Amino acid sequence: MQGLEQAAELAWRNFLLSHNRVKVTLDLDTAHPLLVLSQDKSSVRWETKWQQVPSVLERFDTSCCVLGREEFREGRHCWEVKVEGEKGKYSSLAVGVARASVKRKGEINMSPEEGIWAVQYNEGQIMSLTSPPTPLSLFPVPTRIWVCLDCTQWQVSFISADNRVEIFTFTAVSLKGESVRPWFWLGTNAQLCLRDSTL
Repeated sequence: MQGLEQAAELAWRNFLLSHNRVKVTLDLDTAHPLLVLSQDKSSVRWETKWQQVPSVLERFDTSCCVLGREEFREGRHCWEVKVEGEKGKYSSLAVGVARASVKRKGEINMSPEEGIWAVQYNEGQIMSLTSPPTPLSLFPVPTRIWVCLDCTQWQVSFISADNRVEIFTFTAVSLKGESVRPWFWLGTNAQLCLRDSTL
């Protein structure tokens, strides 16, 4: 069994090495008013107090989402997200990618049909945001995730950075000629941090 685990880890290490590791920063202009970004735009947390922010077209006004500033249209890229805060992995939050034109106003259906490909933590469980969402049997639930975007194969993979186990892969991702951006959703008391990926 140990040999199989080592082989799987080596396979995912090689997979990650084929991707360009990027530093992702959060786009303040898109952040829902209940989300507070750190000064260096590398972390975000949910707050009970509504922030005084300009009302702009880019901003999510109902769903507690924020986008990364980076846009990708070609190549292979990955970045690491760490779940933080007092509740840690028991927070409710989601990480993934979204089309640059993803809906910003009103309630959002977090699914590929809406142009969002993501996985969600929900009180100690993890699920892929397919239609309908698919519960995933993963133990332990990872607290660090690599989000891997492959614009050549049209797929988005999520890998546990804790033990290099595949969480889920979306295939046949339909970008409709658009660029995509890192996407995050935070529930009550959630907090996450973007880290420089290390293998």
